[in-house]
Amino acid sequence: MVRRIGAMLLAIVLLAGSAAAELKWKDKTPGQKMLKAYIANVNDFLTEAGEMEINRIFEEYEKVAELGITSTEDAETPEDVTVTVYLYYDSIDSVLLRVNDPDRFPRIAAAFLRALSPKTMTQEQALKEPYERAAKAAREPLNSFRDTVEDLNGTAPRAYYAYCPNQHSDGVNWIELTIVFPLAEYWDEEMGVISGETPTKGPDTYSGNDKEYEGYFSGDDYDHLEVFTTATPEPDSAAAEYDDW
Repeated sequence: MVRRIGAMLLAIVLLAGSAAAELKWKDKTPGQKMLKAYIANVNDFLTEAGEMEINRIFEEYEKVAELGITSTEDAETPEDVTVTVYLYYDSIDSVLLRVNDPDRFPRIAAAFLRALSPKTMTQEQALKEPYERAAKAAREPLNSFRDTVEDLNGTAPRAYYAYCPNQHSDGVNWIELTIVFPLAEYWDEEMGVISGETPTKGPDTYSGNDKEYEGYFSGDDYDHLEVFTTATPEPDSAAAEYDDW
């Protein structure tokens, strides 16, 4: 009986989260339409993982959007999960996900990674690195780490991580995932990334000790989203527009 009541309560919570996630998007530009489609996939994977959906748009403009997961309806400020999206006119530039609970971070981050390739990336693939990074933060809660972000858009997405303990002197520790998106021509709203969508082995940073090297824990064995070397962007491309900022 207790188990049945618990299942019913969980179903009610999930339904309430879904109802709250009926977001009112601005979709005047191709970039805004791409964001709408991407977050729809993210929310599908969040629900699948038993998490609340992205249910609030705090601000949305042509070049930036502030989103979040809130437990109270019509919340005016972000709570435990915040999402900042930077946009071009025709595509997504990058997404910054911040979560203040290391237990939730792997599931939430995995949803954002799976939404890059919703037809091909598995939950196991998407969970691997977020889980390792959250575990590192839990092992060393006072020690920050931050990957060096290469922010030039290419033909495939790239993922970077950071841990910021007590960032605002309020006792709250944040784990971050930054995703640098591919250029518009390498993205399809239904399939996600057209090329390079499968995570591949990153550089081995193990050096036989427990020191950190260039933002990575030396003893780890992470998988990183594939990075392609691209030529200098054409003047009218999205990457060239970014260079002018």
